[in-house]
Amino acid sequence: MAHPLVFRIAPLAQLPEGETSWTALRALQGPSTGFSLRLFSAAETETSDLAALPWDGQLDPGGGGAMRRLICDAVVPHFDPQANAIGVYERSPDPEVLRCLDRFPLQEAVNETCWFYPTHDGRFLSWEREEALSLEPGVVASEAEAALPESYERSQLALLWSLLADDESLTCVGLTYGGQRIEWGQCLGQPAPEARWSLFSVDTEAEVSLTVNARQAVQAS
Repeated sequence: MAHPLVFRIAPLAQLPEGETSWTALRALQGPSTGFSLRLFSAAETETSDLAALPWDGQLDPGGGGAMRRLICDAVVPHFDPQANAIGVYERSPDPEVLRCLDRFPLQEAVNETCWFYPTHDGRFLSWEREEALSLEPGVVASEAEAALPESYERSQLALLWSLLADDESLTCVGLTYGGQRIEWGQCLGQPAPEARWSLFSVDTEAEVSLTVNARQAVQAS
């Protein structure tokens, strides 16, 4: 049986109190944009190569005479903790009926730092593109359900923040409950007509660990 807790992100005023339904939760306007992120090992890639890289982020692993191994492929919703809240709902024997247990601004959740990519030193390529998307209500990842107590505790909800690619500030990349990942079904819409490639280096022994060698915007053809 699925874990009884269901999570929904939306402005606080939209989140229903009392009883609601899965259909009603799905209909709420939650985060509607995000970005796709891909990271590759860059090997001998030069700054002059960026303008010729594709808008869709698809690379031949051996293209350009340099190994470009894909090490990250993710879509990160814009959770926007300053504008959104989270509602926590409990399933009932009737699959269409859920009961609100809690609702509060995302800013009030526990904050935790996690380490995304890259996780080692080297030279890297990153590709980012803004995406239109819609999110389903969130559920605890199925493989983690057995590890969680069924009774709800607000203190177990955490926002995850990470440094991504060549960014210098943290991005909210997701949420956990009881240390377990919350999954949000995603439906992607129309992507932005422009993507950005970056070439950067990470050296944790250096005084400045992140060096951005070049950035390049590419347009859809």
